[in-house]
Amino acid sequence: MINLGETMDHIVDDIITKLSKHVEYSEVFLEQEKSTEISVLNDEVNYAKEEDVTGIGVRVLNNKKQGFAYTTNINRIDEVIKQAINNSKLNSPDEFVEIIDKPEQYKEVSGLYDSRIEDVTLQEAIQTCQNLVEMVKEKDCQPTSAEYEVAVGKTIIANSNGLFASEEQSSSGISVSLNAKENEGYSSAYAYDVNHTKDLDITRVVNESTDLAKNSRNGKATETRTTNVVLDYFAITSLLGTFFSALSSENTQRGRSYFKDKLGEQVASESFSLYDDATIPGANSSSKFDDEGTPSESTVLIKDGILESFIYDTYHANKDENDVKTTSNAKRSGFNSVPHVGFTNLKLDFKEVTNISDIMDGITVNSVMGAHTANPITGDFSVEARNAFEIKNGEIKNPIKKAMISGNIFDILKTASAVTKETRQMGATITPKIIAKNLRVIG
Repeated sequence: MINLGETMDHIVDDIITKLSKHVEYSEVFLEQEKSTEISVLNDEVNYAKEEDVTGIGVRVLNNKKQGFAYTTNINRIDEVIKQAINNSKLNSPDEFVEIIDKPEQYKEVSGLYDSRIEDVTLQEAIQTCQNLVEMVKEKDCQPTSAEYEVAVGKTIIANSNGLFASEEQSSSGISVSLNAKENEGYSSAYAYDVNHTKDLDITRVVNESTDLAKNSRNGKATETRTTNVVLDYFAITSLLGTFFSALSSENTQRGRSYFKDKLGEQVASESFSLYDDATIPGANSSSKFDDEGTPSESTVLIKDGILESFIYDTYHANKDENDVKTTSNAKRSGFNSVPHVGFTNLKLDFKEVTNISDIMDGITVNSVMGAHTANPITGDFSVEARNAFEIKNGEIKNPIKKAMISGNIFDILKTASAVTKETRQMGATITPKIIAKNLRVIG
């Protein structure tokens, strides 16, 4: 457990007590994190860093005017309180801002803390990263960079309405970028693993990255055509970012969402459902409460292809023209920011599975470059395919030297199906590999 003990609890309570003398409503967000991070660049340790940071954010609400200030110096609390109050006086009233009421209870989410991570030393972290590098070399590949990071942290949220919530989480992650030599140069690949526990699958990271790089060597040109594209986990996470952002209430309210007026309509295949769920044990973005203290929940966004909900924090729920409540999707960039709406774990679920053996023509794509250039309103995109391979008569064939794929992001899930039942979490997205039909492949 993090050594915060009762001291930080008392500090938070003391801040709320002081604020209550000057403002109508107040909130304190405290974050402490101890982390160790190692980076290796071209076989040499690039940097080794240990940090222990405690940060406190203070939010106040007076006459519907919000003020905010933060610090990493606990001795500056009185100054920060004064600054938050002064900042509120400079802002205009906002009828939608709210400090939430105290929830009835919180439900614990398992698998979010591993005490073993507390004991990872700097030398052990360096050795883990160096071991990864050596394992890559044993596979006849050249690592260009590798990183290993572990962290333990605690979050406390308290407000003047009696809310007091705290949670401890741990995390670990490892990644590698590498090259495999070929006749005319190199083929590259990347892989990583992230977990709440110390038990990272380093062997999988090494095998997947080295196999992908070596198999990608000596690529050939592909034929320009409209065909099937199998999207691997990396590619899905990048490409569907625009689709997901259209499900944010902030974007619908600003008129920047393709789904703005489509609630209750068929927007995807009948075999497809999508959930935002912060209650999944051990998942990357799980927690027992969101970043304004609302108990976490699971929200059905799309069910059997029908658009059922957007995600909300309290502010955007209050602002919405419909009678809605927060979906526990308040997020912060850290102690130095106020809450905003954001996703937790996005779980993609498909009833249909199309095996590779059933695909007569197409390509498979490990990752894409340029997904950020997709049009967020129309969904049109054109991206570069990375580590791509031909699919012919149900078999994955030769690597593709260079290809672009284009289409419409909002059309992909109208006909998509899973390629495997196995799912993996990449960032916030929990997904199987999927097949996108009728995309344009440009060789």
